[in-house]
Amino acid sequence: MNEDESVEEVEDDGLQDDLGDDYEEVTMPSKTYKVKDGRIITFTDGYDAMLQAIDKALQTERFVWLIYNEDYGNDIQDLVGKDFDYIKVEVARMIDECLLADDRVLSTDIDNITKSDKDSVLIEGTCDTIFGPVGIRKEENLSG
Repeated sequence: MNEDESVEEVEDDGLQDDLGDDYEEVTMPSKTYKVKDGRIITFTDGYDAMLQAIDKALQTERFVWLIYNEDYGNDIQDLVGKDFDYIKVEVARMIDECLLADDRVLSTDIDNITKSDKDSVLIEGTCDTIFGPVGIRKEENLSG
């Protein structure tokens, strides 16, 4: 048997066929670096890692950073110059799209979208995760 054949055997172990309908994907562990004030201070896991992941996804503009795939980050900056009523509708959809890309997120609920000043909106809500609920609070400047 050559090296290529053994790799193929490992990749196709037939587990899904053996389990049938009981097979489901498993969420990978969430262990990550704990960042405070822009510096890595230790490791974290579970709920604390989820808080950090949600915060990071909400801070990252989508399609800007090549290191991330097209599912990561948010499109809120696309709303620059739009009418506030349109912003209110689209922000909820954009937050859903941003956070539900993470398989640890179960649902999002945006409770409040208000103008915090002439060019900014304040977004508040809750994100239900496999580790418990996480509050969402994001202020976004939409002046362009």
